[in-house]
Amino acid sequence: MYWEYFGLKSNPFGITPDPRFLFLSTPHASAIEWMRLAIEQHEFGMITGEVGSGKTVISRHLVDTLTEEKYKIAWIVNPSFSPSQLLKEIYFQLFEEKAPHSKSAIIKSMQEGLVKFYLENKYPVVIIDEAQAIPSTKAFEELRLLSNYQTDDQNLLSIILIGQPELSKKLKRKNYRAFLQRLRFTITLEPLSLDEIGEYLQHRLIISGLDDENINIFSSEAVKLLHSITKGYPRPVNHLAAFSMMDAMSNESTSVSPENVRSAASSILYFEDQMNLQDLEPDNYKENELNPETKEISID
Repeated sequence: MYWEYFGLKSNPFGITPDPRFLFLSTPHASAIEWMRLAIEQHEFGMITGEVGSGKTVISRHLVDTLTEEKYKIAWIVNPSFSPSQLLKEIYFQLFEEKAPHSKSAIIKSMQEGLVKFYLENKYPVVIIDEAQAIPSTKAFEELRLLSNYQTDDQNLLSIILIGQPELSKKLKRKNYRAFLQRLRFTITLEPLSLDEIGEYLQHRLIISGLDDENINIFSSEAVKLLHSITKGYPRPVNHLAAFSMMDAMSNESTSVSPENVRSAASSILYFEDQMNLQDLEPDNYKENELNPETKEISID
């Protein structure tokens, strides 16, 4: 395995969202804090980001910090249900029993179950991943109606939507206005900056067993090129970093050079399609184009 060649104990650049490797960049740390606030205050919130921006890993990290004694989590990973199916899936995950057949019975049982959680000081949280796949306004309306379950001073559950940028575009349409007004916060996850990319790579290498924290497997020019190609999104960074280390290993090198990054990128189809690798020479690198400012968090 390539990581053994570099003296590591495990794969530093897997593409699964392993919370063990969580790197708290400024945008990711902010997103976690706003999710935590939404949960503590029993509010609705939304996080959006491009594919591979780290949405799922931060949500899993957050869930790992929530104790089973205090919180009940319903995590919907494939929300392409009909409105009634979505409501039944939330019911099933919260109360661990099959939902009643009729909608009126579900509503009655949901109310009773949420009140019971409240009296037990247990807080239900609904997390919907890939929320852009929710198919209809009626499904969003069912989610909105869940905010009607409340006491005099708080909602009886929290809902956090996690999705790609098209989720924001969808909710800005007029027929979604009622749901959008229920969102307490909306956050857009930005990619890692150039400075953060170097820290991110080193962070994962250390977790995987790098003996000396002062060893830089990736040269500074390799880091610049890697950032330029991936635009700073963690999942593509992992993909390209792993292939670059494999290319360095095949050339019996102890470090990753720009040539290794370029060679690795040429073997990954989605990098070939999006840019001309010949134009990505380190000398042509423009740092001011690769350090996007963090977008403002909007709070309703």
